[in-house]
Amino acid sequence: MKSKSSSINTTRLNLGRYDNYSLLSDDELSKFKQVCHLKSNTIYCDKLQILLIKSGSAKLSFFENGKEFILNFLSQGNIALLDKNISMEFLENSEVLEISLYKVQKLLKNEKFSMSLFNSLIRQIVLQRNIIKDIVFKNIDRRLYSFLISLANEQNEFIRDKQVITLPFSIKTLSELLGFERQSVSTAFNKLLKTGFLSKCGKNRYMINLI
Repeated sequence: MKSKSSSINTTRLNLGRYDNYSLLSDDELSKFKQVCHLKSNTIYCDKLQILLIKSGSAKLSFFENGKEFILNFLSQGNIALLDKNISMEFLENSEVLEISLYKVQKLLKNEKFSMSLFNSLIRQIVLQRNIIKDIVFKNIDRRLYSFLISLANEQNEFIRDKQVITLPFSIKTLSELLGFERQSVSTAFNKLLKTGFLSKCGKNRYMINLI
């Protein structure tokens, strides 16, 4: 087995690890509200809020009529923009820095933090545009295919020159990332196995066979 090195890509599972809070002085940090959240806590914001994950991890989701659509996952150093339409669920005990959109203006004199904030928001805009494009133009088979290829490229693991993916979540979570019913995603996934695009090579591990 071998792993080929590559630079960190911005994906829905990995926005990259950025220690944005380290760019702030003690005085600037004092303008944030520091909050600790337990695993499984879910928060909503009535007004626009900027949240910075100081430690831990979370996921951003839309909820509507009992259904969930996962936008992306967050880890230490990631910045998220919350409003009344989106929720953040913590996947482990986490520490978060919160600040309103109005108050963050006072931090923009810090050029390094401003650029980091700008770059983070740009990455998320591009990511969300790609999500919209997939939803508008791709059916379930093509969307699942694209997602698995993206996951394989991120994990960057090979066996005998073939890419291998490890599914780090359940079919239920996969369906919430793709925006389809669980049964539909399960059927599409099994179709990839039957057609030979995927072959199982361990627990939750699959080899991609380009066909």
